[in-house]
Amino acid sequence: MNESYTITPTTRVGAVVNTASGSCDATAEELIKTLIEEAGIKDPKIWCGEGSYMETAFTEASAYAPDILIVLGGDGTIRSGAEACANTDTYLIALPGGTMNMLPKALYGDGSWQDTLTAVLMNPSVRRVSGGSVGKRTFYIAAIVGAPTLWAKAREALRDGDLGTMVTNGVHAFQNMLSLRITYVFSDKTRGEADALSIICPLISDALKDTERALEAAAIDVKDAGGVLELASAGAFGKWRESAHVSTTRTRSIRVSAQQDIPIILDGETMDLGKDLEIVFVPEAFKALVPGM
Repeated sequence: MNESYTITPTTRVGAVVNTASGSCDATAEELIKTLIEEAGIKDPKIWCGEGSYMETAFTEASAYAPDILIVLGGDGTIRSGAEACANTDTYLIALPGGTMNMLPKALYGDGSWQDTLTAVLMNPSVRRVSGGSVGKRTFYIAAIVGAPTLWAKAREALRDGDLGTMVTNGVHAFQNMLSLRITYVFSDKTRGEADALSIICPLISDALKDTERALEAAAIDVKDAGGVLELASAGAFGKWRESAHVSTTRTRSIRVSAQQDIPIILDGETMDLGKDLEIVFVPEAFKALVPGM
């Protein structure tokens, strides 16, 4: 059950706008200021710039300590905003300004950022969002661990029109998919090996309630190309949990290790965090403002 939230003219509002994101530009600064003021809020503080400015923007926004932080940008910028709001009294409004927009879609659906901001400011309520962490990095939608994450580089190359790089990365990803094995230990001491793990947060999991105090972990184990195709087919019909190549469980922590650095995707962003990872459930990662019912 979401809690009500009251906005007054003196509510301190800050906004960080990443103009390098896919679907917003410098004109967004003036528009976001107008929408905030139309909601009756005075003197919003706005930091607007390209990606290289974001670290400075979030540092200054944190020092300002707003009651509400609005973030307009792609998945990486949005996650930085959520991290800035963690363990503070600041409430986050995460607006879609990129290509995937995973967290904004999970919170608000597919509307435009302008409509979303207006709806939230008109009738705000609080949603407490859980998530997961890997060291100092956090995620709120899902983490994908293991060699299949290398497909992300092939997908990005295709999106950029670089077919040569796409083919090279695709072949490399498939070869690694069948060679890199990861070892995992869940919080109930269940151990195993797999090609990949998918760790899904309650915010989007079909198998978990939003208030459930755990992550959904899926261990994916394929032996050959046929197994990859079978799993892809099951996924296309939304039945991936029923695949013989997948086993799922609820867990509050996962230890993962491999013989080489383990590729991982956190909420759409690919990174390498080493050979040994500990993934833990975070009961309250941040507080979001969403439209009231």
